Amino acid sequence: MPAEYLAQLRGLSRNARLYLISNVLQAVSAGALTVLYTLYLAALGYDARFIGLVVLVGTIGGGIGIVPAGPLVDRFGWRAMLVFSDIIGAVALLVQLVYPRREVILVTTIGVGISLAIVLVVNSPLLAATSGPRDRTFLFGLNTALTLLVTVAGELLAGFLPGWFRSPGVAGSGLLQALSPWLVPGAQARAYELALLVTGATALPSIIPVLLLRQPPPAARPTVAGDAAAYPIGTSAPALHASAWSARAWSFVGEARTIARGAIGRFSLSQALIGLGAGLFAPFVSLYFVNQLHASVGYFSVVSSAATVLIAGGALVIVPVANRLGKVRTSVVAQLASLPPLVALGLAPTLPVAAAGYLVHAPLMNAPTPPLQAFLMEHSPEERRGLASGVYNVSWQVANAIGAAIGGILFDQVSHGSVFLVAAALYSISILLLALWFGRVESTPHPLAAKRAPLDDHAPPPPGDPPADG
Repeated sequence: MPAEYLAQLRGLSRNARLYLISNVLQAVSAGALTVLYTLYLAALGYDARFIGLVVLVGTIGGGIGIVPAGPLVDRFGWRAMLVFSDIIGAVALLVQLVYPRREVILVTTIGVGISLAIVLVVNSPLLAATSGPRDRTFLFGLNTALTLLVTVAGELLAGFLPGWFRSPGVAGSGLLQALSPWLVPGAQARAYELALLVTGATALPSIIPVLLLRQPPPAARPTVAGDAAAYPIGTSAPALHASAWSARAWSFVGEARTIARGAIGRFSLSQALIGLGAGLFAPFVSLYFVNQLHASVGYFSVVSSAATVLIAGGALVIVPVANRLGKVRTSVVAQLASLPPLVALGLAPTLPVAAAGYLVHAPLMNAPTPPLQAFLMEHSPEERRGLASGVYNVSWQVANAIGAAIGGILFDQVSHGSVFLVAAALYSISILLLALWFGRVESTPHPLAAKRAPLDDHAPPPPGDPPADG
C-alpha cells in the first residue's frame, strides 16, 4: 500500500500539488481556531446562545457570497478569487480578534462566511479538474489527510500557547506591555487572543502557492456556473454590464434549484442532516470539555489533536476500502459505527469516557467525507460539478448553522446529554437515507461519466450502460 500511495503522489499534477501546499499552510491556523475560538468568546463573557448566533451569521455571510461566487470565479479565475478569499477572511478575523465587540463580531463573521463560500465553491471542482478518474479519490483523501495532520500542530499549539502567554515572564514583557492598549482585557481572554493571532500569522504564506497555480487546458476547465455559455475558470471573459451579471447570477440560482430537486438534491439533503446534527454540539465541544467536564485547555487540545490524527489516518485508510467495496456502502458502515461512541460522549459520567467516545466517534464519522465528495463529483456531469458542489455545501452549511443556533440554546437551557442524543438521531436518519437512495448506485464512475453521470436526473443513460452495482 505505501508503494501505491507513493506512485499516486508522484502522478499528481502541478496544480494539485500547489493547491495541497496552500491548504496545508492554512491548517495550523484552522487547528488553533478549532480549539480556542469558542473558548475565546466565552472568556470575553459571551454565552453559548451568542456563539450559536455567530455560527448562524457566518452562514448568512456564506449565503451572500455563494450565489455570485460561481460567476465571479468564471470571470476572474480561481487564483484571483482564492487570493480575495484569503484576504477578506484574514482581515475579518483580525478585526474580530483585536476589537471583539458584539456587533463587530457579527459583522466581521459575515466576511468570514463570504471567504469560506468562495473556497467551498472552488474546492471540489478544482480538485476534480486537477485529477483523473484513477487518482481523484486519492487526491480528495490526501487533501483531507494532509490538512488534518497539519491541523494537529495548530491544535497542540492552541493548548500550549495560552499558558505560555499567561506566564509571568511573558505577560510582563515589554512587548506585551506596549501592545496592551490594543489587546482585550482579562488575562485569560488576552492569552487566547495572542495565541490566535500568532497561529493566524502562519497562514499568510498560503497565498504564494495559489499565485503559482496554472490555468488548466480548455478541455479540463470546469465552469463553476454550470452553464454551457459560462466562461471557463481562468479565461478572459469580456466585461459584462450589471444586468448581464444579474442574469447570470439568477441563471446560477435557477440551475441550482433544478439540481436541488433531483438526485444531487437528495444527496445534499442526506448530508445536510449530518450538518444539522454536527451543529448541535461541534461548536461547543471545547466548552463541554473545559467548562462542564473540567478539563484543562491543554488536555482538550491533546484529545482534539489525537482525534484529528485519527481522522486523517482514517481518511487515508478508507480510500482503498471505498474503491473496492463502494464509496457509499463504506461510508454507511463507518458512520453507523460512530453512533454509539457519540451517545457515550454525551452521557459520559467521567472525563476519560467522554474523551474515548470523542476519539472513536470523530474518525468514524468524518473519514468517509472524502469518498462521499469524490462520489458526488464523479457522478455529476462535468459542467454541473460547480453547482453540485455549491448545492451540497450550502445545504450542509445552512443546516449546520441552524443546528448551532439550536445547540446554543439547548446547552444553556436544557441538558448537554440531550444534545448528543438528538445529534445521533439525525445522523441515523441521514445514514438511512444515504443507503436507501444511493446504496445501489455504481460507486466507480462509468467511462462516460464526464458527459453523463448517474446523479444527473436530466441525462438519460447511453445504450449499453451497465446496470448499477448491487
